[in-house]
Amino acid sequence: MIKSISLAYRKPGMTREGFSKYWRETHAQLAADMIPGLRKYVQNHFITTPGREYEGDGIVEMWYDNMKAFENSLTYLQTDAGKLLAADGEKFSEMRKGFLWVVEEHVIKNELK
Repeated sequence: MIKSISLAYRKPGMTREGFSKYWRETHAQLAADMIPGLRKYVQNHFITTPGREYEGDGIVEMWYDNMKAFENSLTYLQTDAGKLLAADGEKFSEMRKGFLWVVEEHVIKNELK
C-alpha cells in the first residue's frame, strides 16, 4: 500500500472551526467519491491545545494499492472533473501552501481492531 500524507492550511480569514466543518462535511465526500483508486481517506483535524502552536490546520491521509494508482489520482486532477474537485478545495484551503509526502506504511503495532 502507498499512502499520501498532506498538510492542510485554511484560507486566510477563515476560522479553524469553519475550515474543519467545510472540509469534513462538504469536501470530504467529493474527494472520497471522485478520486480514482482511493482505498482509504482519513482527515486529521488539529485540536487547539493551550501553549501549543501547529503548522497548518490538519493532515489528510490517502491510501492507494500501489504507486501507479497514486499517479493515476494525480493525473485525474488534470481532468475537468479533477479541476472541479481542486476548485472546491480552494474554497476553504490554501492548497498550494500545503505539503505532500508519499510513503509506504509499515505498521509496527496495532491493537486497534
